[in-house]
This record gives sequence, C-alpha cells and structure tokens, in this order.
Amino acid sequence: MPEVVRGPPQHGYQPHRQDRVAAETAPPAMTTDRRSSRLDPSPIELIDRSKRVEFEFNGRLIHAYEGDTIGSALYASGVRIFSRSFKFHRVRGMLCVSGNCPNCLMTVDGVPNVRACVRRVEQGMKVKGQNAWPGLERDLFSIIDRFRWALPIGFYYKGLYRPRALWDFSASLIRRLAGLGSVNLDAEGHAAEHRTYAHADVAVVGGGVAGMSAALEAASNGARVTLVDDQPTLGGKFRYGSRHEIVNINDREFAAPDAGQALAARVTKHDRIDVLSDSTVFGHYEGNLLGVRTPHGIVHLRGRHVIVTTGAQEVPLTFERNDLSGVMLSTGIRRLINLYGVKPGNSALVVTTNDEGYYAALDMLEAGMRIVALADTRPEFRRDLDAATTLKSMGVLILPNHAMVRAEGTRTVIGGIVGEIGPNGTTGNERQFDCDTIAMSGGFQPSSALLHQADATFMRDFDVDADIPVDLPEYVHAAGDVTAIHDPNVSALQGRLAGLEASSAIRPSANGTERSTIKQSLRESISSYRRRTLITPAPVDLAAGPRQFVCYCEDVLAKDVVQGVDEGFRDVQMLKRYSTVTMGPCQGKMCHKRFAEILSQETDTPLTQVGSTTSRPPVQPLTLGELAGPMHMAFKRTPIHQRHLQANAKMAETGGWHRPHSYGDPQEEAKAVRQSVGIIDVGTLGKLDVQGKDAPELLDFVYTHRFSDLRPGRVRYSVLTGDNGTIMDDGTVARLADDHYYVTTSTANVETVEQWFQWWMADREMRAYVTNVTSGYSVINIAGPNARDTLSKLTAIDLSPAKFRYMRVKRGDVAGVPAILLKIGFVGESGWEVHCPAEYGEHMWDALLAAGEEFDIRPFGVEAQRILRLEKMHIIPSQDTDLLTTPFDVGADWVVKFDKGDFVGAGGLRLARDRGNREKLVGFVMSDGVVPHDGDSVVDGENSPIGRITSSRLSPTMGKGFGYARIPAHLADEGETIRIWTEGSAHKASVTLSPFYDPEGKRLRE
Repeated sequence: MPEVVRGPPQHGYQPHRQDRVAAETAPPAMTTDRRSSRLDPSPIELIDRSKRVEFEFNGRLIHAYEGDTIGSALYASGVRIFSRSFKFHRVRGMLCVSGNCPNCLMTVDGVPNVRACVRRVEQGMKVKGQNAWPGLERDLFSIIDRFRWALPIGFYYKGLYRPRALWDFSASLIRRLAGLGSVNLDAEGHAAEHRTYAHADVAVVGGGVAGMSAALEAASNGARVTLVDDQPTLGGKFRYGSRHEIVNINDREFAAPDAGQALAARVTKHDRIDVLSDSTVFGHYEGNLLGVRTPHGIVHLRGRHVIVTTGAQEVPLTFERNDLSGVMLSTGIRRLINLYGVKPGNSALVVTTNDEGYYAALDMLEAGMRIVALADTRPEFRRDLDAATTLKSMGVLILPNHAMVRAEGTRTVIGGIVGEIGPNGTTGNERQFDCDTIAMSGGFQPSSALLHQADATFMRDFDVDADIPVDLPEYVHAAGDVTAIHDPNVSALQGRLAGLEASSAIRPSANGTERSTIKQSLRESISSYRRRTLITPAPVDLAAGPRQFVCYCEDVLAKDVVQGVDEGFRDVQMLKRYSTVTMGPCQGKMCHKRFAEILSQETDTPLTQVGSTTSRPPVQPLTLGELAGPMHMAFKRTPIHQRHLQANAKMAETGGWHRPHSYGDPQEEAKAVRQSVGIIDVGTLGKLDVQGKDAPELLDFVYTHRFSDLRPGRVRYSVLTGDNGTIMDDGTVARLADDHYYVTTSTANVETVEQWFQWWMADREMRAYVTNVTSGYSVINIAGPNARDTLSKLTAIDLSPAKFRYMRVKRGDVAGVPAILLKIGFVGESGWEVHCPAEYGEHMWDALLAAGEEFDIRPFGVEAQRILRLEKMHIIPSQDTDLLTTPFDVGADWVVKFDKGDFVGAGGLRLARDRGNREKLVGFVMSDGVVPHDGDSVVDGENSPIGRITSSRLSPTMGKGFGYARIPAHLADEGETIRIWTEGSAHKASVTLSPFYDPEGKRLRE
C-alpha cells in the first residue's frame, strides 16, 4: 500500500453533497467587493496599490491596480470565464497566467487575440471576449459541444466534400463558428513600430538565474552583453517564488525571491550589460540574428555568441474535463498569488508529477486557501522534500501513487476525483473531493524553440522526462531549465560556464582553472540532482472519459489523437496536420508533450523515435504591422525634385522614389505627348557603368540577348532572368566603346541588378568593373512629334532620322552641358533620353521647357507615361510580370538568343519553350465604356477566375478602357472575346496581340 497521510478536518475533509450542488447551480458571479479576492500586500508583487486603474470588460467597469494584467484584474473581480473554446465553445478560464495558452485571448481596444494574462491594464482600455454570442457567460453556440461525437478530427474531409455546394456552404459556416478573434477592418491603424539594429558580443535570452549568471560572467570577462527577458522584471521563476522556498546557489542558501532580486540588482548595475525587459525573442535566424519584440518595436539583435536560457513551461495533465474553469497550472496559481496578490479560490485539490505541486500548495495555504488533498503520481512520499514534510506537518492529506481521474462540474470546478495508479497507468480506488480549484502540474517542457531553430540536436532523457540538447552549433549555448535540469544551483553554474565560454571565445583571457572548477562543480551538482529527483510521467487513462483535452487551442481530445492513429496517421508530422494539435496559438507549448506520449503509447513506438514537430519563428505571436515595420522609408528624390514641387505636381511614391504622378490631368498630358511634345523626369532609372575587357562576356552571360556583337553607338533592349528563366528585370544596354557599356534598369531594381552582375563576375572570374551611377546622372525623356525641333535648339548634334536613328546613342553637349543621348521610345513617340550630370538636372529641365515653349511643351508624370507605354504594349516588370513569368509569356521570344552559348536562365528558358505557354500576356480593349482596375479578374462563363488584369487605363487615343491581361494560352488569339469581372459584373473585351498605337513603329523612327 502506498503511504497515505491523513490530515485534520480543516484540510483533509469529506465535503457535503449539498455544497457541491449549490456551487454547480450558482450562476457565474462578478464580485463587486474586490477585497474578497485580493491578498495582503507582498514585497514581491508587481502591482502598485496606490495607483488605481479602471477599464471596461464587456461593457462593465473593472477596477485594477497599476501593474495588474487584464487577467489578474478580472480574476480579482470575480470573473472566471475568460473565453470560449475554438471548436466546441466550451467555457475556459485562466490556465497558465504566462501567455502560453489560448484560454485568455481577448480583443483589446479593437485588437483581437491579445493575451489577457500578460497584457497590463491601461486606463480606459476596452476589453471584449471573443468567439462567443451573445456573450461569454451565455454562448448560444455552446450547443455544439453536445454534438462533439459528430465532429471528430477531420470530419470536414470525410463528409463535406460532395456535393461541391455543400462544401462551399459548410466552409463559410465553419469559419464563422470556429476561430478566435475577428479583425476589425475599419479600425484605425496603430502607430508604426520602430525598428532598430543592435550588436552584442554575447546575447543572452532569458532573465532567470541561468541568464543573469551567464550575463554577469561574460560581462566580467570583458564582453559586451545584451540580456533579453520577456518579463517586466528580472528573476525568472524566482519572481513568483515564496519565502518558504529555499534555494542553494553557489553554495549559499537564499529565499527564492531574495536570490532573484540579488542577481537582478547586480545585472542592472553592470555597465557592460544592456537589459531589454518586457521583450520577447521571437526567432533565431542565420548568423546568430535574433528577432526581438520590445515595447517600442522590433530590434534586430546580432550576437557573436548567443546563450539560450529560456527556461521551461509547465504542461497540463490529461484527465476528464481538464478544461473546466478553475483547473489551473500550479505555476499559474503561484503567479496569481505572489505577483498580483490574487486569491485563486477557497479550496484546492493539488495533482502533481513533480515537486512544483508542493510549493504551489504551500503558497495556497499561505493565501488562506484550504488544500483538500495533494495527489502525487510518484510512488512514495517525498520525505527528502522540505515542502512535503511541511505540508504533512500542517495536516494536508498527501496521496502518493495517485493521479487525477476527472474534474467535477459543468462550467467551473466544484470538485475532483483522484485514483490510485495501477498497472498500465489505469486508476482505481477513486476518492472524491469538493473544491473550487484544481492545481495541476504535469511536469515541464523545456522552452527550446530557439535551440531547435538554431539547429541543435536533442536526445530523450527519461530521468528528467524531457528532450535535452546534446549538440549545439558553435556559437550557441544553453543553460538553465531549458536543459531540463530544474535546480537553481545547476542553473547558476551552467550560466556561469556558458558566459565564460562565450566571452573567452571573443576575448581569450579566461582563467582555465576557473573553468575547470566550474565544470567539476557542475558535474557534481547535476549528479546530485539526478539522484534525488524523481519525475514520473503522468499516466493517460483513455478509459477515464471522453472529454480529456490534449490541445486546448484546437479542442483536440485524447480520443481524437487515438482515432488519427487508427486511421493511419502514425507519423508525428502527419498526425499533427490531420489533428491540428500544436497548430493553435500555443504552438505546442501546452500540448506537444502529452501529444507525443499518447502517440508513443498508441503506436508502441519509443518516445526517442516519435520525434517532435518543427519549431518555426515566431515563438510568440506578432502582428503583421510589427513584421512590416514602420511606414516611413528612405525615399529618394531626383535632382529635379524641386522643379516638380514648384510646378504643383502631385507626387507619388514609386519604387522607392518620390516622382510626379501628374501635373494636372494625366489624359491631357498624354495627348500633349501624342500631338506635340512633352518631357518627363526619368532620373529614377537605374544606371550602371560597365567597363573592362570582359564586359561584353559579362553582359552576354547575364542577359538573354547578345551584346558582344553590339556595335559602339547602338542600343539594344533585353531582359534579365533568374536561373529558372523567369523575368527579373528589363532595360536597355548602350555600347559607348568596345569595352564600355551604359546599362539602364527599372526604377526599383538597380541594386538587385548590380549585385547580380557582381555575383556572376566573381563566379566566372571576369575582368570587368560595374559602377552604380544612378545618383550621378539626371535623365529627362523628351518625346513627341516636335521633340526633334525642340531639342535641336540646344545641341549641335544632328538629330535627323538619317543621322540619329532609332536605338542609337551619341555623346555631346546639350544646353552647354556634356550629355549622353539615347534615341529610344518607351512612350511610343520619337524621342530622346538626355543623360547629364546630376548637378545640371534643373538647368537641363529649364532649358528644354524654354526651347519647347513655342510648341506648348508640357511636363508629364508617371500616370501619363503608363498610359502611353500601355498603348505601345511595353511591359513593366513586377507590374505585368510575376515570379513565374518568362519572356515567352509576354511575347518577347525575340530577346532570347539560345545560339550565343550558355547564359543565366538558359536551361529554364529551354524548358519553358519546349513546354509551351500556359498563360500569355495579351492586350485587351473593352467593348463598352467600362475601365477595369488593375488586379481585376478575367472570368469564364461561370464567373470563375481564369486570369487577371495586370494594367488597365482609359486610352486618350481610343477613348476606351484597355490594358494588359494574363489569360490562358488557348484564349490568347487576336480578336478573341474575354470576360472581365469589374464593378460587380462581367464585361466583354477583345484580345489584341499588337500594340494599340502605331503597331508598325513608324513614329519611333521619325
């Protein structure tokens, strides 16, 4: 028989039936007397009782203190229902009080899915519950829970796929009923998140004993240290430790809070340690780059060495009704009591697999709660544990070799049943206790996500019931509870050793004797810990009931996991996706441990072979705004920018530049170019100067066209493709001399193209020089029937068609300034690009306007340019192409020269040529007066999308809507009718394969 210690009536008592019934039938209450749940002030609490804060929760006024979280304030005010579950809409209460579970997700000031248990209160904030109608207390959709037998994992795959209309209806309904918060599309945007970049010799992640010890050791050895911690104060788990919890650190005994505060004081005073509090490292990336979310924005922190001391998170037990409100993790209860001064309940049943449950029981007793019993899955009474003997002396009923069977209650806990553990993990000899709180501890799962992302190797250690890191990358270290050794002295020694090794690798001055001493002490401490520590895996008795939740996030039951295995999903990755376990907000923090154990049990596979699901950033949720960063960008301006402002141009942001969108009516600007003459500032074009013996070979290799045979004085158009043959960029290449080329690129891609050139030059060891001269030149395009007469006034260069032909280049003076003239026609009219030194940009602009005054010359903006280029069917990369577009898709077969030898993308282009076009870029003209929008869909007879509009405008020449569309190749025939969905209906358009304006190109050659 296991030892059973019976306590006196005030702690181990048999409750009356009527007490339980009364508790169950009583409606959920929101107490108005806040003092009933608040404890006396404590020196380690985070709240400031001298500062009151008020906020709204579902329309009710809640009183709180500064430092409270939304969760702690609500709990102190009597709220016990915090959310409704994802699938079955079951009542959920606080669980972890650490932001690692889905139970307290709420909408705060219009922002959904805020973790209320860690979000601190602010005056006037408005908090609402989620995933419930009409409210959390009474949710109409909780009726779904009664039909859970009809909603097993994968039910939508099995019964809703036929007929198709059933799936369309069901999918919409499921999305409305399931899920978490709803995004308010009308909400005002929040302030842009600031983004900074930081570097450290040693970056320490985690502010517990191990992290602080590592930071102090590294800093004392001369390293510059940045310590990142996700809590408002340093100390780790010692922050919520009580004074009766005595710890040994470096052969000295401390009360847990004192130990944390002493180390924290040393860290904050050290001048070589920077501390980022309230900050979460959400990912480890290549090159020891850490993504850090701080209260002020995202920090990109790169450490030469990274020490991971992220600790471990407590995991729940699996038993019948383990999701009731009132079932909490023991560490969550301790946080409520010690950090926020909140009394979790009146009476508690404690169930544990480790020592943590005993410390929680002591804290609850000190808070004035009754402990009706403590059930420990380990077979013997822990005589060597001071907390256990203290509880025994206080008369608490301790039941070794007992496990939780089920919680009693429908909405909140009114009792619990424990049973003696028998063979194969089954339970018997059940005992029932009445209580309003169940404190459970199913052990700890190392918070090792960052180590997984760093590509560390793990091994199962059954002595500590966890996977431990055994092989770390060269510049990554681990210390503390993340190694699954939950001993403060070991954590301190591991931290010191990691800090010493990291800093000595940077500054080789560490004392080898000291390192040997620490290692010896560490070996002895770990050995001692393993000898005295017994952790028993929590049994999972699948016969105990159907409502044993493994995954709180997705409402996945233990029987669902078993069903998935029975249906053939025996691999952890496949079963994860089929069951959706670990795919919710907690990302496996609460469920992975139990999930793996059940999978191991059901497949008869050792845990060492079960494996784990993949850990990916972010470790904690981020908003899309935080990932995107601030709205402000370093926009560039051309040398003529002030002239545009003086002309009252409407400016636009295009490809990282501020450019004139228009100077008035874009249609009139386009007509002016067609009928007379116009000028546009195209200084935004990328410009590369390529020189050297191997310059012809380089351009032949990176472009699809041939440039080694291009004669000096000529210009040729071509495209750059990636290795797979898809379009990266386009532009012109002018040959100024045998070994000198002048290359233009699209506005946004010059840096990419420059790097592309440099990459291949290095790879092929070419003797060439590429210089980015974009900022060195001002470029003005003058175009129109009167362009020649205007420009001739400013230069002695013969601009006649016979002497200066289309696609030619010449150098000479224009308006007294040395310039490069390229005769090209992006807008479809005879014209020249005038490239002159940037310092003379305004002078050249003024001179051209003065010279063209007799022709009513007009400046035109980007919008008019796009109309004109579209009439000529000239593409814009990224606007009319995507990452799968090849030159063949846009009708540019002629720029691909397979007979010139190998070049970048040749293999992919051959495959694309042989495969044929699946889609083509074609022109279209609307049959009616509608002008589609960029991005509108091309639809079939059933109005299903089959293509899309890439560019669309109103043509001043034709007076109709027209543009470019990507459509299936079988529709890409001249005159073919297509249907375009715009403004809520389908409209007919006609396909054209030749330019809308001057299809033969005569105007360009005039």
